Amino acid sequence: MFETESAEIRKLMQDRNVRLIFTTHARKIRMPERNITDSDVRTVLRSCTVTDKRFSHPGEVLSAEGKDLDGRNLRICVRINPPCTLIVVTTIDLDKRS
Repeated sequence: MFETESAEIRKLMQDRNVRLIFTTHARKIRMPERNITDSDVRTVLRSCTVTDKRFSHPGEVLSAEGKDLDGRNLRICVRINPPCTLIVVTTIDLDKRS
């Protein structure tokens, strides 16, 4: 796995100044469609394991996986924008994937 990246996301989520920015795709399309809330995203990112890294424009996208408070397995795809911003690109409910 990607331990360095996982640790970086978890550390950012402990920072009171961290900013989570949601793309329109995540906020308006995928989150409502998959019944994923801001709290679900935060819960997963606080204890996530990064399982994949993709390089795209404008930057690297990390697949952060973990469980929400209801026990669902979620993947939150994020971009890190230093020093303390995470951009949520999309969200996936791994239990509902076909």
